[in-house]
Parts: sequence; C-alpha cells; structure tokens
Amino acid sequence: MTATTLATTGHDAPPTARLLTVDGLAVSYRTRRGDVHAVRDVSLHVDAGETVAVVGESGSGKSTTAAAVVRLLAPGARIDSGRIDLLGHDLATASPRVLRTVRGALVGLVPQDPTVSLNPVKRIGEQVAEVLVVHGLADRRGAALEAVEALRRTGLPEPEVRARQYPHELSGGMRQRVLIAIALVAKPRLLVADEPTSALDVTVQRRILDHLDDLTSATGTGVLLITHDLGVAADRADRIVVMSRGRVVETGTPDEVLGAPREAYTRALLAAAPSLRGARRPDVGTAAGTTSGPAGTAGTTDTPSTAEDAATAPARSVPGAAHPAPPAALEVRALVKDFPLPRGGALRAVDDVSFAVPRGRTLALVGESGSGKSTTARLALRLAEPTAGTVHVDGVDVTRARGADLRALRRRLQVVQQNPYASLDPRWPVERIVTEPLRAFGVGTRRERAGRAAELLDLVALPSSALQRRPAELSGGQRQRVAIARALSVRPDIVVLDEPVSALDVSVQAQILDLLADLQRDLHVSYLFISHDLAVVRQVAHDVVVLRHGRVVERGDVEQVLARPEHPYTAELLAAIPGAAARAHATGGER
Repeated sequence: MTATTLATTGHDAPPTARLLTVDGLAVSYRTRRGDVHAVRDVSLHVDAGETVAVVGESGSGKSTTAAAVVRLLAPGARIDSGRIDLLGHDLATASPRVLRTVRGALVGLVPQDPTVSLNPVKRIGEQVAEVLVVHGLADRRGAALEAVEALRRTGLPEPEVRARQYPHELSGGMRQRVLIAIALVAKPRLLVADEPTSALDVTVQRRILDHLDDLTSATGTGVLLITHDLGVAADRADRIVVMSRGRVVETGTPDEVLGAPREAYTRALLAAAPSLRGARRPDVGTAAGTTSGPAGTAGTTDTPSTAEDAATAPARSVPGAAHPAPPAALEVRALVKDFPLPRGGALRAVDDVSFAVPRGRTLALVGESGSGKSTTARLALRLAEPTAGTVHVDGVDVTRARGADLRALRRRLQVVQQNPYASLDPRWPVERIVTEPLRAFGVGTRRERAGRAAELLDLVALPSSALQRRPAELSGGQRQRVAIARALSVRPDIVVLDEPVSALDVSVQAQILDLLADLQRDLHVSYLFISHDLAVVRQVAHDVVVLRHGRVVERGDVEQVLARPEHPYTAELLAAIPGAAARAHATGGER
C-alpha cells in the first residue's frame, strides 16, 4: 500500500477503531560507554477517542516511547525490537516516504520544548499553514486562513497578529500553543503530546486540555499524552501507563492506578505530586513565631496548618498585631514598567506593584503568562530599570545603584532560572560553573574555590564525582541542583527562583523543593519564588502575591489566600489546578 493510500485509509477509518498498538518495543542509545537500553519490552495501545497518559520520572523512557511512535528518535537511538502498529501498518519498519506522509496528517506531535521546535526565521502563520500545504489539504490562501483559526482554537490572543509574528516575539507559553496548533491543524487521527502543557499556566493549561478533550470526542482522535503531572493524568486520561527504568510497571484507569496503586513506585510518585496534595509542606514553618499577612505585615501565631484549618481562620492577618514584622530583606514599592511600542505608545507590563520579602521567608509571585511576574522579578534584581517606583534591600534604596554599588548588590541577589540546561554553559564542567561567581567577585584562591565547590555540591546533595561532569551528562534535576549551588556560592541574602521546578517531573520536583526548604532553614536565605503552579506555591511559600495584567489583585498568607480567595481571578487560578478528581478521591469524596 502506498503512503498516499495509507493517509487516505487512515482518515476513513471507523471512529471505534484501534488507532495505535505498541507491542514489545525496545529502544537503545549508542554511547561512548556502550549501549543504554532506554525502553524495554513496552506494550500499550490507544483507541479512537481515547486519551492514554504515560507517566514516570525523568529517564523512565516515556519520552523515548513517544519519539519512537512517530519515528523521531534522537541520533544514536535505534529500535531494537517490537512493532508500532498505526491503523494496520508497522511504523517501526516504515520507509521514510511513508513516514513523511503519516506525520502531520495521521499523527500529530506536540514536542516538549517550544524554544527549539519552531523555525526562528519563519512567521508563525506560515509554520502552522505548512502542514496543510505539504499534505495537499488546502491551497496557500486557505491554509493561511485555517492557520489563524487553529491559533484561535488554542486560546492564543489576537491570532491574526500572532500569525504575522516570529517565534522570538512570543512568550514561552504562546510558543507552546503554536506547537499545539501545528499538531492539530490537519485534524490527525492520533496525537502524540510530549509534555504539551508543562510551560503553560494553569488556566491556559485547562483551556488547551479542554480543547484536546473536545477534539477527541468530536473527531475520534486518540491522544498519547506524555506527562509528569499526575494531576493532569488523573483529570484527563481514560487510562494511565506508569513507566520506570524503561518498563511498564502498572497500567489501568485513573481510579485503579491513582486510587489504589499496586506498585511502590506508583505510590512514591503520588506522594511527591504537589497537585494531588492539598496542604502545605510540613517543613514550611513560620519565622519568629509569626505568620505573615499582606506582604511585609505580621499576624497572629495560630497559623492554619492545612487548607481545612484555614477555612475557619480569619481570611487575612491584621496589620499592627502584637508581633512586629520581620525585617524585609527585599522590598519593592510602587513599581511601574512600560515598554515602548514600535508605532508609538507603550505597553505597561508592571503597574504599581508593591510587596516585601521578609528575611528567611518565601514570597511567591503567581499569575498567568503575561501577568508581569517575571518582569517584576527582573526589576527587583536590577536586570531592568523601572519606569517608576523603587527597590529596597535591607531598607536601602538601590534603584539607582551604579558601578561598585551595583556590583555589590549583585552579590547579595542571585537567581535560579527556569531552564537549568539553557542557563548552564554546556562547555564547562560543574566545578567551573559553580565557582564562576566566586571568580567574578574575586573571592578566595583557586584551591579555596575548589573546596567551596565541593562543599556546595554536598549542600545540594550531589556526589563529588559530578564536579568534572558537563551539563549534558547530568539529569534535569541534577542540573537544577547545580544552578542552585551556583546561586548560593557567594552566600546571597536573597535568591529569585523563576519557575525553578516547572520543567521537572514530580519526584525531582519534590527533591528540589525539599532542598530549597532545607537550605532556607539552614542559611536563613530569603526566596522570591516565581510560579504559575499554585499547587507548588502552597507547598513552599509563606506569603503570596497574585498578579494580573501587571497589577496586584490579592496578597497575604498562602494558606489564607488559597483557602479563601477574595478575588475572582485567584479563585479561577485555584479552580484550574489539575487533579481535583484525584484529590477528592484521596479524601473520600466522589470522583
């Protein structure tokens, strides 16, 4: 059968057909140290209109399985055995010509990283329309119109404008929605989605997943969903496949796998999932016996320890209570940031934002993409100049610091970026990465810096053998530990954490969050924690500031704000946290 015939018969297949069967799949990678067996004897299937979620830690083989299904494995990888049956045809042995016909038309792929998956020199609309043109599903004019509609369906604002822009002009969340539009524009029978919403805030995530649900119910499209978010799997999947070390260890419905897991590995994943745990982490305590009210104020000592307790507590702390507020390590007052527009005027990204981060505590800035939280963090770090407002460190106005004063400030404020791979120099060994700030500030001799590097790796629970490794030789969680070690090398007072765990699987997330809590307790460092994940924020933060369109809409103690939100926007963010069904199941409610 020709490739064209395959594509045609695939679209004409009955809506109840079995779309995909993976049987005995084994995949290995050739390395300098020998073959690494990434996938071992994996079997699964996806029926029309069904969503199957594959979950597991980094290195479990879930993304390799997804790449094998669409035959887009990395260089050095090979399929050793097994069958990948798509509508009666084995893609494991299919020719390149057949694969070119199948990809896009019958199988859509949403890759994980939008930064490297879009062509930087082609406009967004052209990249979405290309799928339709290549497969002869529309002429160029029709494809351009359909591309705009595909962007609109993913919830991208002003899709006509976005279609004329280039990838670098969009945020990370917007670029991820473009990838989803590309995957769905040809209405494929099977969608392979590799962490399709990991870069998105919870409300956009819900909108995208709602759209995928609508697609499967209306067209019978099947979805193979690769995710580290067990809340998403619980809410959206018909079946869940749990992988560990390249093998399937458990499979079943969400009620079976998440409600009554058989394997210890599955139970460990569930215990580590922030979206499935309702209360804050037990090691997030209070400073000086107080709870924080609105940022920079203090409240009473009877902090609710769980969301249930918070429901009966006062909604907000009362300024001027018996305990004085802890001194603010970092305070911003009435910050404003305008960005000039090409045709005149300005875009106000930050509008009259004020908050304080007490010493030894964590304040979280939360909100959707475009809410202004990352811009606010850059202003606080003095990596961007405010249009108006001031930044204070230990009560000293540093807004206009220059030269030696600004350099001294850099040592006191450090940052951990979202993507640990992109923020580490790939050419350098870990020892040089970690000690670079020490060299930059002229701290210690070469031998002393080497000793400090060993101390820091021990502090972040990495083996000393990692000192001579390069970032590519480390896992995602290990790279993020290196980034944290580098930030702590000069003993800063304040660390800004910009989405530090959003790219990590749940078990590694739990390890990093444990590490941050331990370091704060031991070093008394303050954290400004940027996140779109309120489930994570509940676990790690003492105080929270909610941003929308650059303005503060709510602030206060985390438990009080998240248990009894006063602003509809905060309530909307909370309602969008995935895993509601699994949380209800775990607490005895109905699914």
